[in-house]
Amino acid sequence: MNIVCELLFLTVLFGAAVSDWNEKKIPDRYPALLLITGLLAVFTDTWQQLSLLQAVSGAVSSAFPLFLSALLVKGAFGGGDIKLMAAAGFCLGTSRGILGLFLGLLAGGIYGLAMTAVKKRKRKETIPLGPFLALGLAAASMLP
Repeated sequence: MNIVCELLFLTVLFGAAVSDWNEKKIPDRYPALLLITGLLAVFTDTWQQLSLLQAVSGAVSSAFPLFLSALLVKGAFGGGDIKLMAAAGFCLGTSRGILGLFLGLLAGGIYGLAMTAVKKRKRKETIPLGPFLALGLAAASMLP
């Protein structure tokens, strides 16, 4: 069951990343599928071996920084990014969820700066964050 949950998690992240890259939108089906994956893992005690409380803590702690930023700064993060992080945090737990968020934001920031530096993007132009969050979350999920 471990490999099934991991592959499902990575497949859903890939779908969300592609959708966000192409359409600048993460449909609700991707966070929903991640949540189902997390519930499957929690109730079968496989994959990340989290309790329900640890999974809920992961969801809240992973999504809250984006949620708070979205409240304080208009357009900082989209609802799809927040829901994706909550669902992924549910799957990964607090420490891996926050690590995935950090790695994703770091990758997105580096990409944004690089594209601005080479004039491929305007300074105020938004970039889809989903692919970078997916990258960070995938990396965090594979740590021992």
